[in-house]
Order: sequence, then structure tokens, then C-alpha cells
Amino acid sequence: MPVTLRQLRYFRALAEHGSFSRAAEKVHISQPALSIQIRELETTLGGLVVERESRGVVLTRLGRDAFEQTIRILDETTLLETLGTRLENGPVQVSVGVLSTLAPYLVPGVMERLKKASPRVDINIVESSGETLTAELVAGRLDAAVVSHPMSLLELCERILFEDRFLLAGHAERLASIRRNADDTVSPAELARADVGPLLTLDDSDCLAAQTMGACLTWRIREVRRGAGSLATLSRLVAQGAGLTLLPETAAAAERAASPDLCFLRLATPQPARRLVLVHRTAAQGQRWIDSLAEAVTETGQALVSEAAAAVRSPPARGLAKPESLAEAA
Repeated sequence: MPVTLRQLRYFRALAEHGSFSRAAEKVHISQPALSIQIRELETTLGGLVVERESRGVVLTRLGRDAFEQTIRILDETTLLETLGTRLENGPVQVSVGVLSTLAPYLVPGVMERLKKASPRVDINIVESSGETLTAELVAGRLDAAVVSHPMSLLELCERILFEDRFLLAGHAERLASIRRNADDTVSPAELARADVGPLLTLDDSDCLAAQTMGACLTWRIREVRRGAGSLATLSRLVAQGAGLTLLPETAAAAERAASPDLCFLRLATPQPARRLVLVHRTAAQGQRWIDSLAEAVTETGQALVSEAAAAVRSPPARGLAKPESLAEAA
């Protein structure tokens, strides 16, 4: 006959209160019912756990050893039974994957916002490609991930966070040679007429490289140079006049601060973009830390997008060169 948690709870009450009557009152059963459970426990263990005396009971040697084990088992059981509540009320520690083209710009703001969340969420960040993060999530090595939509995997839940539009980035003179109007927007017709090459992209293994090429299918591209390992590298190269690239709005303000000669043009509607989503396993659905994380990522992303609008409008340190037609009109 296996030992039951009920027997251990009754035995603990008996050991702590020292009498069958007080223990029975504590666990809200009759004294005979308690005695039956203790005898069944003794039968399973193969010996007496208490000795009955006129003033109550005392633990036997077997009883003392069994009581130490009982305390550990019941404490671990309590932890297991309250696991869901503790995950709800925090602090919660989770592993979150973030696209490597987004993490440097997004994560600091997310962590700052999560400090104020209830329950508090402490996150361990893993940066990688969307494909790798999804595989890690499916394998159970991540609790959630911020990736590009859509994933469309039945075992994962998705929550749309925000849209990250792409900006045409390069040195002022290169952008001025393309733009033929006075605002900060370039039309598909202008891009189709202009020779925008060389176009610089990330390594082909990154999903952003594929998104960039997909957005540029109608452009006149003289040359495509692939292989940059980060958006920071791309930004510095195009800021020096090495070519043009597409940068997501979330990266614009930070890369402009690092490379003052970097300028942007907004692409005309419909603007190419990546839609960012929070994906997590179905088991986490409804847990409060998911809501806190989603809110923090959305607020941070929207703040970065707002900063990008200012970066597009502001000229570089030496001023944005006017398109030739506008200069002649002046």
C-alpha cells in the first residue's frame, strides 16, 4: 500500500501536536479516523512511528526519520500546489527571444517598463533569427519570443504588438539624387527611375534581408551587397556613402545618433513593414506575465517609431542636399 499525502498530513499534525485528539481537531476529522490513517502508514513503513503514553504520543526512531522526510515532502507539495499562483503574482522569471535586428533597440525600454509591472517580470534575453527563436520556443527552451508575423504554428499563440515600417537610409547626397519632391517621401515611380544601387543588406540567413529584397523588387538596383552582420554595420556603411539600405523605424533614432550623416526617406504608401508579434506556448495563455510583457514591448516599440519620425524630419549636421530640380527653382 503506497504512502498517501493524506497520511503524511495527518502524521505531521500528530507529531506537531503530540496527541491524537488535538491532531484530529487540527485536521478536522474524528480521532478514530486519524488513528486508522496512522496505523495504515505504520503498516506501509514497517514499524511504529509513535509510542502512546498517558500524556500523549512521542515519536519513535522510525517516526523521527519519517517526520523529517514528511516535512520535506509536504513543503515541496505546497510549492507545487501554489506554482500557478506564484507565476501569476510574481516575480516571474522567463526566457524571451527577440529578433537580433530588434533587440538592441527594444530590450532596454522593455526592461525599464517591466520593473514597474505587476507582477514583476524578470526576463533573460536570447537574440537570434526568427527561425531559430521559433524552434527554441517549440522545443520549450524559451517561454516567449518577439518575431515577425506570421508564424502560423498550431502549438503557438500569437499576439500582434506593433508595425515596424522600413525607411530608405543612406547619405544625404545619395537620397537627394532619388527624391524629386520637397517632402521626406519617395514614390515608387522615383525609385523605379533612379539607379539606387548598390543596395546593402544583411546576410541571407536573416529574415530582414529577405524582407528588404522583397520590398525592392521594382527598383533599379545596380548591385546587391549581402553579408553585413548587424544593422549598426549597415548604417555606418551607407552613412559613409557606400550605398543604400532599408532600416526598420525601431533602429532609426539610435543609428542616426551613432552616425550623424545617416539620413532617411520614407517610402510612399503602401509602406513596406514587418509586423511584430509576441508568440508563446499555449500553456502560458492567460497568465498575467504575458500581458505585462506584451504591453511593455508594444509601448517601447511605439516610442521607437515616434522617435523615428523625428529622425526622418531632422537634417544631418551638414544639412540635407536639395534635389537638383529644387535647387534650380530656388
